[in-house]
Amino acid sequence: MLLFLKESFRNIQQTGAVVASSPQLARTMLRVIDFRQSLSIVELGAGTGSITRQLLRQMNDRSRLRSFEINPVLTARLERLSDPRLDIFQAGAEAVNHYCPLHSVDYIVSGLPLANMSYAQKSAILDASLAVLKPGGYYIQFQYSLNDLSLLQQRFGEVRWGFTWLNLPPAFVYYAKKEGA
Repeated sequence: MLLFLKESFRNIQQTGAVVASSPQLARTMLRVIDFRQSLSIVELGAGTGSITRQLLRQMNDRSRLRSFEINPVLTARLERLSDPRLDIFQAGAEAVNHYCPLHSVDYIVSGLPLANMSYAQKSAILDASLAVLKPGGYYIQFQYSLNDLSLLQQRFGEVRWGFTWLNLPPAFVYYAKKEGA
């Protein structure tokens, strides 16, 4: 927790928050995932791994998680998780399509601070995410406002949202489903 706080003070624009995501937020985000299946999951903005650990706890042995984190200090913390189902990339989320084959990912779970990004950067990330998602796959994103809801609705066939009070600050969660399944 202190590491995330320290990195937040270094670059709040990049982290988007001063504390890591709560377990309740992680549960809210992951509730649409059927972990009984063999899955390909991508995590964008993995931070210190609070959602990463929840994913790994629930994934079966045949599933794979690719976590992306741009901050080298936070990436080093993630590498301590040392799980054979986990691949960690110190890369920006807009490059996800360079690390994952097209139409190969079942779920993308994002903790990226979209509110801190330009329209062009958000668009690049969403377009790259759409390219790697399977038809019927989900892009799951949390935010502290509904500002980017319309941006997701422009790209995805179906977008629902939820909310959790049990996070600091409380957060909205988007569940955006790619058309085709």
